Amino acid sequence: MKIAIAGSHGLIGTYIVNDFRLKNHTVTRIVRSKNIAGIFWDPVTNYINQDKLESFDIIINLCGNNIASISPLSINKELIYSSRVGTNLLLSRVISKLKNPPKYFISASACGIYKSSKNDISENSSYGKGFLPQLALDWEEASRFYDTPKTKIINLRLGQVISKKSLFLKIMKNLIYYLRVSSIGSGNQCWPWISINDVIGIMNFVINSNFLEGPINIVSPQKATSKEFLSKLAQGLNINPIFTIPRPIIKLGAGKLSSQILLNDYPVVPEKLQQNNYNFIEEDLSQTLKNLL
Repeated sequence: MKIAIAGSHGLIGTYIVNDFRLKNHTVTRIVRSKNIAGIFWDPVTNYINQDKLESFDIIINLCGNNIASISPLSINKELIYSSRVGTNLLLSRVISKLKNPPKYFISASACGIYKSSKNDISENSSYGKGFLPQLALDWEEASRFYDTPKTKIINLRLGQVISKKSLFLKIMKNLIYYLRVSSIGSGNQCWPWISINDVIGIMNFVINSNFLEGPINIVSPQKATSKEFLSKLAQGLNINPIFTIPRPIIKLGAGKLSSQILLNDYPVVPEKLQQNNYNFIEEDLSQTLKNLL
């Protein structure tokens, strides 16, 4: 298949490009520098050469500036928003005008779209309120803003992606290693997570399905609370953490957006993937972390 990918140099994009090429797909990067091989675009000025996106089977947008950050002072809401919504709007508009549009337009999204809950969260669950849920909602709506009847839209509602290069994992490792943190807040809040190997597996599952569309929860079926996640990571690091970081400290030190991610309860389940018989590669958190560490 011919596949074009925006955000191809990010955490997920790097793995996806390598995997697709190993599977003999023709992969073209959509890039922001004329000095890098690929299709040049400038989302800030809404520029892209439409003709160069003709006849691709799949177009994927993985763009999005980091929300989680080691320093809350580095968070730029405007950039976070435009890097997601603006890029999707541009690609949606271009796809709607193509003579030979792709069969799939796949866009990253996030589990932060949902309302925090104590009950399982499926693709049909209620949306939350505030910046993060609205960001994810606008992100998804931008992907289908323009009429694209020949193209199915997929929104990947991602949990925390666990890989060797994951910023989230790096932050958690530092909290355990340097501060001996065993729990964040109550520790009972669920953190939706997914192995990078399953992100790759799900992406292949989606592009080969020819029938999947709409939002898909990209999370492991094995839910993990904050306390369980940190405990299993500490075991892998052979460290015995003992300290809890209280909610007020998290809110003060991590910033508003990061603290929502860390403290809100998101027991997200991959209902659509399970209904369509996707076989998870790494659904056990302990084994996933062990493989990485």
